[in-house]
Amino acid sequence: MLFHEHPTRSARFGAFAATLGAFEIWRRRTHFVVTTHRVLAFRGLVSRDQQEIPLRLVARADARRSGLASTVWVATVGGALGTQPMGPMGREQAEAFAEAITRARAA
Repeated sequence: MLFHEHPTRSARFGAFAATLGAFEIWRRRTHFVVTTHRVLAFRGLVSRDQQEIPLRLVARADARRSGLASTVWVATVGGALGTQPMGPMGREQAEAFAEAITRARAA
């Protein structure tokens, strides 16, 4: 595993404050992962959502900021899977995630 993190609290501060901290449970069930073969995002408590993109299909990964949160947009080769958003996460975290994807593609 080249990268594995939960989103930072600051990425969804409004939701965290509005739920008086109960949002922490959802945050801990969200994972962003880069392995030597794929890029993964897992989300959800009851209904689990999983995004999986094989690294061989990744053309590029760009971190884009919106307020306190950032999203990594993963574009695929030839538009096979389109452009997939992965986030929200903190700015530095999104940049590290995009960099891990770029490094994994180059290896």
